Amino acid sequence: MRGALLGLAGIAAYVFAVALLVLGVALPFFGLSSWLHPAQVAAAWARTLAGVGLIGSSAGFAALGRLSVAGATRRQVVVSRALKFAAVIGILLALVCLPFAAAIQAAAHAAWFRGA
Repeated sequence: MRGALLGLAGIAAYVFAVALLVLGVALPFFGLSSWLHPAQVAAAWARTLAGVGLIGSSAGFAALGRLSVAGATRRQVVVSRALKFAAVIGILLALVCLPFAAAIQAAAHAAWFRGA
């Protein structure tokens, strides 16, 4: 039962990681392409940072999914330290970039931040 639950959690983490990766690759593309318009610099930074954060969280979830699938099959993963390191770095990248992206986006579009 434990193995089946870990396998299901691993597959769910993989699916979530793929969805975040697709969105994470699209956001920096649109963010970097909108840097050409000087009026939308804040929105471009917000999109770019959000995309980097989503790519980081995608890497973190993929590493966690790999670890849970390996735990479900009760195999020793030779690179488990590297996977844990990738998961931690990816999640930390998401925890740093995503709040900054949200704050920049809110500051750019909310009149109460600008004092007007």
